[in-house]
Amino acid sequence: MGGRVVGMAGQPLPLVSLSLLRDSSFVAGGVSDNDGRFQLNAQLVAGTVYTLRLSLIGYESLIRSFTFPDITALDSLQMHTIRQTLHEVVVTSKKPLVTRQADRYTVNVEDSYLASSRTALEVLQHSPGLWVSPTGDIRITGGQTVTVMINDVVQRMPAADLANFLRSLRSEDISRIEVIPNPPAEFEASSSGGIIHIVLKKARKNGLTGTANAGYRIQGSKGYSWAGTSIDYKLNRIYITAGINGSADRSMYTGHTDVIYPDKTGLYNFTRRDNDNRRYFFRAGVVYDVHPRHSVFLQAITTGSKLVQYFSSDLLYRLAAGNVTGAALSAWRRKPQQGSYTLNYNWKTDSLGSGLRVILDHTYSLKTELNELASDYSDNARDRSYRTLTPSDTYINSAQVDYIQQLSKKSSLRAGVKFVHTDRDNEVLAEQLQSSGWKKDTAASDRFRYTEKLLMFYATYEITIGKTSVKTGLRGERTMANGYSVTLNESIRRRYFGWFPSLFISRTLNEKKGSAININYARRVRRPGYNDLNPYRLQVHDFTVLTGNPNLLPQFTHSFRTTWVASRWFSAGAYLQTVKNYIAQTASAVDSNIIEYRSKNFPNSTDYGVFTEGNFTVGRIWSSRNSLSVYRLSNDIDGKRYRRHSFAFQTIQVISLKKVMEIDLVTQYTSASLQANQKTAWLFYTDIGMTRKLLGDRGRLRFAVTDVFNTFREKDLTEFNQTRIDFYQKRPTRTFALSFSYAFNAGKKFTRKRLDNNDSEEKSRL
Repeated sequence: MGGRVVGMAGQPLPLVSLSLLRDSSFVAGGVSDNDGRFQLNAQLVAGTVYTLRLSLIGYESLIRSFTFPDITALDSLQMHTIRQTLHEVVVTSKKPLVTRQADRYTVNVEDSYLASSRTALEVLQHSPGLWVSPTGDIRITGGQTVTVMINDVVQRMPAADLANFLRSLRSEDISRIEVIPNPPAEFEASSSGGIIHIVLKKARKNGLTGTANAGYRIQGSKGYSWAGTSIDYKLNRIYITAGINGSADRSMYTGHTDVIYPDKTGLYNFTRRDNDNRRYFFRAGVVYDVHPRHSVFLQAITTGSKLVQYFSSDLLYRLAAGNVTGAALSAWRRKPQQGSYTLNYNWKTDSLGSGLRVILDHTYSLKTELNELASDYSDNARDRSYRTLTPSDTYINSAQVDYIQQLSKKSSLRAGVKFVHTDRDNEVLAEQLQSSGWKKDTAASDRFRYTEKLLMFYATYEITIGKTSVKTGLRGERTMANGYSVTLNESIRRRYFGWFPSLFISRTLNEKKGSAININYARRVRRPGYNDLNPYRLQVHDFTVLTGNPNLLPQFTHSFRTTWVASRWFSAGAYLQTVKNYIAQTASAVDSNIIEYRSKNFPNSTDYGVFTEGNFTVGRIWSSRNSLSVYRLSNDIDGKRYRRHSFAFQTIQVISLKKVMEIDLVTQYTSASLQANQKTAWLFYTDIGMTRKLLGDRGRLRFAVTDVFNTFREKDLTEFNQTRIDFYQKRPTRTFALSFSYAFNAGKKFTRKRLDNNDSEEKSRL
């Protein structure tokens, strides 16, 4: 929303401080420009009462209340002078950690305990109501992983690549995180597990602002260091932002795998893994507000990594004829690079909230990968030396247009269209070491090209009747995919269309208490991954193989969710997800007792549960936020029914000792859970951090300890067709980190003058 502030004589008033509030909670803020104009960006809920508060030294504060989307009360904003001179005061407001809307909740990272010395993945791990696995899988509730967006752009990459990408993004660059458990029709239907939308920071006031940060973490016998800086510059209608950071991450893992095969033979493998990972992240953007109702945003993001892992393994084969011992050395080298260029145009067509948005995006992902392995056994016939190169290039171009029309004060219509074009070229080049040198293994090599086109469109209608808001939507998505195996000269062609309806109902029970009931439904889809359709066969090591499946079909999900918000301090809810053509990666024993991992479709899967969240404060220094989720997952895999009850508990304690330090403590426990036919053991950790403000509150010195009790480890058990795989891995999870961040700013300085009892244009900079 935008507007203009004037004085008693109609002259424009610059530097007016504006705060938009919902009850007593901060929603958005800003400052008027030299022409008295302002613009506030926020996601507002129809039928909700908001308050706009204006303040300027020498003028009486102005307060206007309105019920969104009717903002006619903001058409005329005139401030009156105070008849006496006032001393300068500094008023600060702090956003609550979590703010809620009917279809989502927002974690306000900026200025919270999450704001410094964390990667984006660690921010998600320590955010209320989110669960992050040791491998980087992110979940809101239940067993399905989420879709991640950054500044309105979907991050289309496998889970492992996404986790690596989020490790390169720093918390100092994040403004807020929007958590959407059951997305409505305006979001892509592929978000079966919900959406996490990361919004990066943007300057609010004219001048130069920025942060610089650096830190070092001791993790076992090795260390992790990082440094970075970000700069934001705003001058009236132009806003420029840039940031860069880098990290060097060295660590040592240990683990073992114990396999028992149907013929009662077995394999035991103990492995030491030495990691040397280097990452960098760069972003730059420029926003130009052509007019209070027109703005253009151009953004570039690029991240790159050099990931090197060395494996040293001791092996024992338990065979009928006797035991065979061996040792293996391997090196896994990867250089992934991802980047995107985004153009965003916004046009506010009226003061009620109608507008047009256009987003154009080009994303690329380039990766070189080399896996080398040499094994030496007491049975020389088993000795092997081979290497596998797996380069891949992916290019994604997308265009979308969204339009919202406010039909009245309490109803709106939204519609949009989106097109996504993906080109992917990946190769598997396997080579065996022979006496004459390296020779290509034709049977294990493959090159696969994949093209996918998505045409999507949607429409939603929202209306508020009394205390009840209803939002209904319908989305259609057409998928046109073609795959071509250059090696096998085989083609794959997929064409399918789906309708994805959604319905959201919200009923306000008590506006003062903030209580409400929300009920929603949406149908979602999960398309097979780009690599899953590739008919490749990748030898990871002597006893493990990964294979693709060109016959994979998309899975479809019906998702139901209801939430009761009793007050601003407590909420509870329940959910149900039913899945058809469930996609899961399972393991099976093949020739020579090799374990083959392959993604397949299974008839169905059901996931349902309840969740609750409560928070309270003790005096002014201690705040506590607690989440509990209890759920049951069941699925049919290869004719066998797998079922499991699980629960997860998270507690976040923040103690603010004024002028001393802020202490944050995060504890999470997840009971044993089920993923496909794999049983995962319980997980528990406690992290604690202490932050002290220095240098006039511009600096932050932080000391943090993760996994205080050193209990976090990975332990999985898979049983199928008389084969048992027992896996264990321990990372250096108990770490000690010391970091420092500094916020700086520079802007125009105005000479403060005496404020007389007239309507002068003399003003001061707050």
